[in-house]
Amino acid sequence: MSQTLESSEKNKQLLEEDEVVILPDVDNSELITRYNLSLVGRIFNKERRNVEALIALLPRHSIWDVEGRARGVDLGNHRFQFDFDSEADLLKVLGKRPCHFNKWSFALERWAPHVGDSFPNTITFWVCATGIPTHYWMDPIFRTLEKRLGLVGKIDAKAAKFQVEINGDQPLKFSLRAQIPSGEIVPVSFEYVNLFRWCHNCHLISHEAENCQKKENRYCWLKKQVESRVVSSARKT
Repeated sequence: MSQTLESSEKNKQLLEEDEVVILPDVDNSELITRYNLSLVGRIFNKERRNVEALIALLPRHSIWDVEGRARGVDLGNHRFQFDFDSEADLLKVLGKRPCHFNKWSFALERWAPHVGDSFPNTITFWVCATGIPTHYWMDPIFRTLEKRLGLVGKIDAKAAKFQVEINGDQPLKFSLRAQIPSGEIVPVSFEYVNLFRWCHNCHLISHEAENCQKKENRYCWLKKQVESRVVSSARKT
């Protein structure tokens, strides 16, 4: 009987802990106005990055050049926020994207009243395309590639370059096959400018190949296959 009562009390406690707290509807317009001069960043590589070190280093003259005019705070879950004194400094920092810390890319966007830890998750890169015949180097051709890569922004058709907004939570696309207007299929490859570190195995920017879970799974599978063949051969002999 005592065990039943004890179990009942534990269940009651768990239910109480899971209860949703209803937050009041408050006037937060002043906060929202203040955050109009804020940027929110998110680190994708979670193993080796120190958010506190990043917050301390980024404002320096050699990086963002906003020291004393921007203040950073750790938001938790590998996210951070910088509050600026002026729109000019904020825009100057945005103009330095894509951003890196120890050569790891991270997302940086203007603050928005967003709920959840996935914001921000976009990074804008200049991408160089190779494989499209020069007589098709035109804006509409490169604009079409956003169907596979991400939202295309500025285009420098004469250099076969364009800006693309990628989702940092998804694998990068380094190649595809394209059908040109003549009907021929051509292989097209992409080089991301100022992309320094990523996984050459699964193409995510959150880790390198040596720490790739996909690679580990593949290795375990191959190991089991080899062991299975060894056992099978031993039985035959």
